[in-house]
Amino acid sequence: MTIFEDLRASHEIQRALARTMTHGRASVENRRAAYLALAHELDAHATAEERHFYVPLLMDDAGLSVSRHALADHRKAEQLVEQLRGVDPATDRFVELAKQLSVEVRDHLDEEEHGTFQLAGKLLSKTRQQQLAREYRTEYAERIGRYAM
Repeated sequence: MTIFEDLRASHEIQRALARTMTHGRASVENRRAAYLALAHELDAHATAEERHFYVPLLMDDAGLSVSRHALADHRKAEQLVEQLRGVDPATDRFVELAKQLSVEVRDHLDEEEHGTFQLAGKLLSKTRQQQLAREYRTEYAERIGRYAM
């Protein structure tokens, strides 16, 4: 497996949680649970992705701009996660912020999958892509495991 397959697997989790968090018919408890799960998923994913995908891309001049943009997207998502922390999922404020987070996450994932991955595929050898996948999986599992405790 390459890094791209691992990242896409996490992306699908993020999309599903964002849908649940913003679904108008979801119960307050389901929205709260989806928010918490998404916050954990985004933290584990972003940390591992930054270290084992974007740092290697930053080492190549051709990867600088796209990496910087992605890191800025991660910060925006982190800020929205923090704004949502403690907001009652039954309120309009939660719905508003959850929708903003959902849009930010979906846009970022689409940019990665339809642009960044193609560039990275040219910059990183298959061997390097496989190595990064192993490193990403290890870091991701460690981080996500912290939330299970």
